Amino acid sequence: MFFRRRRVDSEKIKKELLSLIDESSEVIYKIAFYSQPEVQSIMNRLMDAWETSGRRGRPVDYATLSELKLMLKIARKIARKRPEELWAEYGY
Repeated sequence: MFFRRRRVDSEKIKKELLSLIDESSEVIYKIAFYSQPEVQSIMNRLMDAWETSGRRGRPVDYATLSELKLMLKIARKIARKRPEELWAEYGY
């Protein structure tokens, strides 16, 4: 039962992450999210794991529940801001 619930939680978090960041039509949400040092560190590990596994699935599939929760917390914080605010902070 524990493992089944963890899988459901993980899938729910992945879905929300994709919705908040990757599926956003505003590119600044991606820039702001992937610019976060914590996200960069996690993504580096996930990319290594994904490459090692022969690129099966998606990199996010290799995240631990705690990594997913941290990334979701960051994504939600970013998603609460208007694009103009993010461009002022992260824009080039």
